[in-house]
Amino acid sequence: MFQDPRDINRELGYRDPARDDYLRMGEGSGYALPLSLFAIVFIVGALIFFAPRGGEQVASNAPGVQTTTPAPAPVAPPKTTAPAAPQQ
Repeated sequence: MFQDPRDINRELGYRDPARDDYLRMGEGSGYALPLSLFAIVFIVGALIFFAPRGGEQVASNAPGVQTTTPAPAPVAPPKTTAPAAPQQ
């Protein structure tokens, strides 16, 4: 039923819900902060771990060795005949 804070017969453990929410704001933020910190540390660590080191070879735009292939032999077109006149 309706909980009246001035009621002397209310339960001993009663707390005002309007004040409860206000007071609970400072209790913590759950896992949001630890997870975001872990994500930042993980990303920075991965960037450092996978960064190219001094002697590693990296991809470049320099042209590699070019090979030449012989041109294909010319192919003679097939011989065609003129269409025959229609028969009557």
